Amino acid sequence: MPTDGVISEKEDKRRRRRRWEELDMDCLSKVFNRVGMESLVLAVPFVCKSWYKASLSPLSWQELSFPELTRCSWSFDDDEARSFGTFYDKFMDHFGINRSSFSITGFVKSVVDRSKGGATLLWLPAFCTEEALRYVSDACPLLKFLGFVDDLVLFKHSQVVPEVIGKWKYLEVLHLGGSSVPVMQQMLMELRKGKRFSERFKAMFASESPDRYNVLERIVVQIGAHCKRCTTLSLYQVDLGQVEALAIVNLLPNLRCISATGCTIERDTVVTIMRGCKNLGLFRANHCGGFEDNDGEISKLASKTRHFACEGCSDLPARATAWRKYVFIRIGWDIVG
Repeated sequence: MPTDGVISEKEDKRRRRRRWEELDMDCLSKVFNRVGMESLVLAVPFVCKSWYKASLSPLSWQELSFPELTRCSWSFDDDEARSFGTFYDKFMDHFGINRSSFSITGFVKSVVDRSKGGATLLWLPAFCTEEALRYVSDACPLLKFLGFVDDLVLFKHSQVVPEVIGKWKYLEVLHLGGSSVPVMQQMLMELRKGKRFSERFKAMFASESPDRYNVLERIVVQIGAHCKRCTTLSLYQVDLGQVEALAIVNLLPNLRCISATGCTIERDTVVTIMRGCKNLGLFRANHCGGFEDNDGEISKLASKTRHFACEGCSDLPARATAWRKYVFIRIGWDIVG
């Protein structure tokens, strides 16, 4: 028997062995909420009965960060491999799902449904469809963080974001742009090998119209009108012009942080933001095009901002801007060819 508060090695091992199983179910669910989607879908439910039960709780699904999608389903007419990325391939293999019938829209819906309306963080996968966007805008009313990684100009469904963003009244952090760009670069390499985009995939691309270029402005307008708690705007490979900057200055007075990576931002646009956003505590611009790191006026204004970080910027347009134009040309060739 242990004495003076000393626990025997055998008793200690017994307590540690049973600790996870006997943990309060809500506490266990909150732990699972942080393990990541791959573990929560493919590992946690199969460990034991108590873990399986906890994995069914909406508390386990409050932070939904979808793994990276390495390519869009049904991209090419003759795409036999249909690999969507490590996680999605494991998911299909584990549950015996035919790759030809896998739907990223259906997967997003099924995961979001597990939160029972309680999701507070949502990081969407690339090539998220209009149907999925409209669904999550109704199914996730309590969102505080939204990550939308598709290009705002290239894709038709990006134009849906301004229509649904106002539903998230509690939104605090918004990330726009990103991971679809390198994926599309890989897909263009496959086009050079003679592959052709499927008709269904071609339909995802936005047609030439003014609305294609003002998505960010329309998003800012809706945030200003409906998302009063939004304090952080993160942009990746997005074109940020004077029109968008003026909308940010005039409509988002509570903005505390702007982070821009790989964006094209003209010098005058940077000045407009730094002069107009009075409550801005952090302005980060890394590897952007349109202004120089050592611009005198920007440096002077930066001294009045609590934290200004600028690295790797050039007065040339960002690579993403030039690449985006090339994509439209190449996609056009594939469509008419």
